Amino acid sequence: MSAEKENEIYEARSVHSDKESIVDLMAERPEQGSNLLAYANVVCVVAGTGTLGLPYALRLGGWISVGIVILSLLMSIYTAILLMKCLYYNGKYRLSSYQEIGRHAFGKPGLVAVWFFHTTIVLGAPIMYLILSGTEMKGLVPNDAISVKAWIWISAAIVAVPFVAMKTLKEVAVMSIFGALATVVLVIVAVRGSIMDLSNPTYANVGHDTVILANLPTTVASISICFGGNVVYMHVEEAMRYPRSWNRVVAVALFTCSILYLATAIPGYITYGDAARSPILENLPKDVFTKIGTVVIIIHVILAAPILLTSFALEFERLFDITVARRGKIMERVYRTITRLIVVGFCGIIACTVPYFGHFLSLLGALGNCTLIFVLPILCYFKLIGWRHLKWYELAWCALIVLIGVISAIIGSIDAIKALKESIEKDSQ
Repeated sequence: MSAEKENEIYEARSVHSDKESIVDLMAERPEQGSNLLAYANVVCVVAGTGTLGLPYALRLGGWISVGIVILSLLMSIYTAILLMKCLYYNGKYRLSSYQEIGRHAFGKPGLVAVWFFHTTIVLGAPIMYLILSGTEMKGLVPNDAISVKAWIWISAAIVAVPFVAMKTLKEVAVMSIFGALATVVLVIVAVRGSIMDLSNPTYANVGHDTVILANLPTTVASISICFGGNVVYMHVEEAMRYPRSWNRVVAVALFTCSILYLATAIPGYITYGDAARSPILENLPKDVFTKIGTVVIIIHVILAAPILLTSFALEFERLFDITVARRGKIMERVYRTITRLIVVGFCGIIACTVPYFGHFLSLLGALGNCTLIFVLPILCYFKLIGWRHLKWYELAWCALIVLIGVISAIIGSIDAIKALKESIEKDSQ
């Protein structure tokens, strides 16, 4: 028997023999949260404010962008399932984080790469949420005595309350239900405004394209990033009472996000066509419903920020052994409170002071999101579990996902660099 054939048999036996151990590891956890809370966590983080940018994505790529949304959905579900298999790959114990997956797969370089991109997203997104909520609050309350920076700090203080008070995603998940409902309200506002503007003569002669080849890579990059939830998946699954339901929960949650995306994107593009803006609220009628949409955005980002920050804090606290067993109940609480207040303060300072941060975040987000969502889950799965047991069409599917992830990262990064360069040149004039 050839060495290659022996490897194939060994690999197949290893995968089969680990199944019973993995089932034991994924047994019911009575003290954890329900599938509904896990579902709400994923929807709240993934759907986010990206929902309002989808009509503009259709403007960039044309109607083919609807297909790209569906393709991104399928790829995201697949990689989310592979990532969780990596978490239990050895059948003996559950890895604690995405960073641990990277370390087990590729050693220290894998750990550093995952940590860098993961930290950029779980800290960068809340910083952008603070900027967004502060700006929108300033627009809603035209009081010159309160600056945008003051509103940012007010937002940070609001975010700090649940972030400090609630230890894990099991507790924070209760907030995510309201965040997910806020996203639904936001979609209703956007759809209602799009329908109201169908008879608006301003948009009577807007154009629609089937496909715009020149903009297709950028469209793929922008839509792919809208499915970024891998940074919290490990902690969402950890907080589930029934972890064996993960595949079903993540599939339904991402499908829900896609429905919200398409429900906003299609009516918005039909009405506004090549005049669509991002966010779509800039196109909508300036009435009380659009103001409601603005309020809902503020509510959503304030509720979503603690979920991402908690994901970061759990990794940080695990790294520095801030646990009840190590520190005692009282001191664990003290250390955790101080640490989390420092994290919120850091986010508030960056949100208020760093110029061009949005462009830097877009650059790192394009690299980080696409890498963490599409590329690394497959590479880690191949390294930890193997690829020989996969069918040819599964390998082809994996290759397509990695290719799209790499292209999206490159194109998204190029666009962010161009925007950064334009801002610097504009300010220097």
